[in-house]
Amino acid sequence: MARNKYFRDYSGEHDVVEDLTIEIIKTTGRDMLYIPRDIISKDDIFGEDKISKFQNGFELEMYIQSIDGFEGEGDLLSKYGLQIKDKVELIISKKRFQEEITNLTSIDRPREGDLIYFPLSKTLFEINFVEHENPFYQL
Repeated sequence: MARNKYFRDYSGEHDVVEDLTIEIIKTTGRDMLYIPRDIISKDDIFGEDKISKFQNGFELEMYIQSIDGFEGEGDLLSKYGLQIKDKVELIISKKRFQEEITNLTSIDRPREGDLIYFPLSKTLFEINFVEHENPFYQL
């Protein structure tokens, strides 16, 4: 079935939905500190960074999706010592990220290995996974 030629591909409603999403994140989310990682020395053989530096922090509102507290495996006592494996899922607006961080740096989205400081619980989280190809949209 062919598309109706009287309807345009884009309308301003997309911006309204995005602005409403940003407003919801601002009202129900928390202010957190996004700290990007600067790689100083990288090991090309193993593909890992030997020396990293964290210099700047950017305050940005984020929505906490996991409502039951921190998820994950909790605290484990192993032969290597105490391991804290708390996990939290956060939602940020792509538009707000670009307004606050991309304009000042060359970072266009959150990256794995960057840090997020959560001032409410005074905890520091490392970003392990960023879902940047989510096929679902609001509403």
